[in-house]
Amino acid sequence: MRNGVLPNGESQSLYYSDDHPTMPGYFKGMSRILEEHGFIEEAKLPASCEKFKCKDSKASCCCRQVLYNQPDFVGQKSALVELIEAHGHLVIFYPKFHCELNFIEQCWGAAKYDYRRLPLTQNEAQMDANIRQCLDNVDIVKMRRFANRSARFMDGYQRGLTGSQASWANKKYHGHRVLPESIMNDLEAAKVV
Repeated sequence: MRNGVLPNGESQSLYYSDDHPTMPGYFKGMSRILEEHGFIEEAKLPASCEKFKCKDSKASCCCRQVLYNQPDFVGQKSALVELIEAHGHLVIFYPKFHCELNFIEQCWGAAKYDYRRLPLTQNEAQMDANIRQCLDNVDIVKMRRFANRSARFMDGYQRGLTGSQASWANKKYHGHRVLPESIMNDLEAAKVV
């Protein structure tokens, strides 16, 4: 990780210097880094909350959360972004899509499922033939079903459903292209949280 920035603007090394008497080149630790930042009381907090589950992302409940809320840590770019920008290019990371929203992922999944059920191949030509056969097994009817399934998930998420609610609604209304207007009442009646 790169150096941090102290409140006075100086660079803050996250590692002890190579000539340190007891810990040359070792990571300083979160509490020491916080002390150098001027957070004396926060440095006495536990390293992290239980199972890294902080109740509030802006709270000062543990050293880890206090560090994560510091501007020099939050605003740090990854090495990949810095490398790309150094070459004069713009970096845009798209959010990760859930596979249930992309029917092509479901088509790949169906082909992989078929392929895994086949016996082991003896050579590359046989493997190539098996792959092509498994891809051909995902016919247009299955693709349309996967597309409808994706549309139902999108419709559910647009209506504010959680992942488990959208999954339940997708199973219940698998013959529909979109979810009915009464979906919220149906979820409440079925006690799906």
